[in-house]
Amino acid sequence: MVGVIFDLDGTLWNISSVCANAWNQAIKVANIPRIPITEDDINRVSGLPFIECIKKIFPDIAEENIDKLSLLIEDCEKQEIKTRGGTLYKGVSEYLDILSAQFSLFLVSNCEYWYLQVFLSMPLNSSNSSKTFGDIFLDSECFGRTQKPKAENIIAICQRNNLTNAVYIGDTESDRLAAMRAGVDFIHASYGFGDIESANIKSAASFCEVADMLLHKY
Repeated sequence: MVGVIFDLDGTLWNISSVCANAWNQAIKVANIPRIPITEDDINRVSGLPFIECIKKIFPDIAEENIDKLSLLIEDCEKQEIKTRGGTLYKGVSEYLDILSAQFSLFLVSNCEYWYLQVFLSMPLNSSNSSKTFGDIFLDSECFGRTQKPKAENIIAICQRNNLTNAVYIGDTESDRLAAMRAGVDFIHASYGFGDIESANIKSAASFCEVADMLLHKY
């Protein structure tokens, strides 16, 4: 059985507006003079580890202030995300349920551990609140738990689940490179946040296309 490993942000859901709101709350509390953070700002750093996101959005922040700001932003994010959640891409709930009957499904993200757990605890669909995303993903890993690059986390998932054939679905160039370094196939979720530098890749313009590609080509 093929192991199908998914990225989270820009692949399964879009949470940029929620995160932007949380970051703006944080800079208001911290009294940081800057223009409001937008969804586009969040999209541009999507897929990076949390601290790297902060450094990209606040390039002039002193190194000694990064940890303090990161704790404040994380606290605001937790409140917003746990309350509002993200917006699933069309077809995610329905097709993941179908895919789980044919494939072993896994999740690897550069997000924080608490963030991953929020997603996994969400109901798979509104009509069956007893079944969560955590029920269909057999295993998951994230930078927040291991502090390791995505490629190493993909390898870890493959090793502990005895996967000899796997594919990673992600939306950014860093996802493609992580899949390449991990030695697994890659499908580009082109509806997400990132562009891919290589032309010789499988690409899907919607999650429905991702599911169709998996069901008919793997």
